[in-house]
Amino acid sequence: MHHPLIGDGQLALRKRVISLFQNGFSIKRASNIVFVCGGNEATDMRPLFCAYCDQHMTDFEIFMPEGAMENVMAGGADEPFDIADFEELVGELSHAIVIFPEAPGSFAETGYFAAIEALAQKTILALDFNRQRHDSFISLGPAKKINSVSWFQPTIQLDYSNPRFEDIVERIRRVRRHHNSKTLQLKAFSEMTAYELSAVIHEIVRVMSIATVDDVMYLMRGFFNAHVSLGKVQKLMSILVGAKSLIEIGDYGHVYANPQKETLLTTREGFQGVWSEIRLSLGELYLGAEVDFQKLVEEVHDAD
Repeated sequence: MHHPLIGDGQLALRKRVISLFQNGFSIKRASNIVFVCGGNEATDMRPLFCAYCDQHMTDFEIFMPEGAMENVMAGGADEPFDIADFEELVGELSHAIVIFPEAPGSFAETGYFAAIEALAQKTILALDFNRQRHDSFISLGPAKKINSVSWFQPTIQLDYSNPRFEDIVERIRRVRRHHNSKTLQLKAFSEMTAYELSAVIHEIVRVMSIATVDDVMYLMRGFFNAHVSLGKVQKLMSILVGAKSLIEIGDYGHVYANPQKETLLTTREGFQGVWSEIRLSLGELYLGAEVDFQKLVEEVHDAD
């Protein structure tokens, strides 16, 4: 079920959309995603910390990668799935990376993130002081490396039996997010940062009301002269789903922008009317769309 915008006879409207993205948006300078690594058991620190953040740190998006990884692997990307590449992409998008070394996977992630300086700079390592000796592998290796470059240093010694999660939240807030914006510039796809691309993808979905990966790819090929990586777009969309910035709907692979989450792009002065006119034109176009498409759009409008 293709989006009506990419159908025959809509070239003029697509050109208006492309022009809006080329000229009409500003982008916030920093992400609000916090990537959390650790165990999966109900009593592990990671799920407990995420639950704490739902109540006490609502201005950040807490991201656990499992759901997004499943979404990527099920979606038939044009390149093999590589968990290291995926986690590096998540790291690029994150404001901070919180690691609780409490399970085999998180032990590996500690070493992996420590080895990549750009990711180590964003890492907050929360060790269980009841278990980690000063001469342990993590203390002597990854923790030392992370401490040498992290913006959030030093390593947090946390009592896993009675954790003070507010200490981690304080560290996250210690590095201030830049709330000001800059003009969005659409460069070559390969020159766009993961953060810029994720913001563009999110706004495409907002403009279109609902969209599939194929719909997003169609427009992005117009933005970037066809030189677009399906695998990267799919991974970024899956990360946005994992962060609950995009929500899956229906049985055809559609997503819509969560109205409860902040947008990364804002319309520049003088372009708000253009955005509204495009949305009005799309609304008129949807009146002649397939019945199933109309039902999905109605569900999204009801969710607003």
